[in-house]
Amino acid sequence: MSDVAKLDPHAQLESAAKQARSMRRVTEILIPLLVAAIALPLIGGVYLALFEGRGGVVGALIHIIAATPAICAAMAVIGLHGVISEYTAGRMLSAAASDGFRRAGVWALAAFLLKLSVVPLLTAFLGGPAFDWRFDALDIALMAFAALLLMIGTVIQAAAAALKAENDQIV
Repeated sequence: MSDVAKLDPHAQLESAAKQARSMRRVTEILIPLLVAAIALPLIGGVYLALFEGRGGVVGALIHIIAATPAICAAMAVIGLHGVISEYTAGRMLSAAASDGFRRAGVWALAAFLLKLSVVPLLTAFLGGPAFDWRFDALDIALMAFAALLLMIGTVIQAAAAALKAENDQIV
């Protein structure tokens, strides 16, 4: 983008919408792959536990519980796809975009909390591996990602409200 285009708000908006269209295409490819990467091993593990004598109902339940953080993280990504759709339409400060960011943040935070505490506790309670609380760099990144999404949603909502109030004063 040239220096002149950087100053032109219409050019900036068009550039952002173009980037959003590209990103929407990428997410339309990646979301099914993400769902398959979670669902196929989950289905296989549950099948083996139930029908091949590898843990029975409890083993199947442990596989389902172990997949919940990934499912929540996938829901965050799917929620962000909705935000990208808003941006593609040129609605940068919409209520739907701010809600999408906040929902994605909540899903990402749920993934973090489930991975960190709930899954290990329930797995140990059901007779799986003993409770082993590990906090690694991925956990810190996931927590920061969740907090960032929640904050962006709140900032967009506040900016939209301020813009609306300013427009209402003009009219």
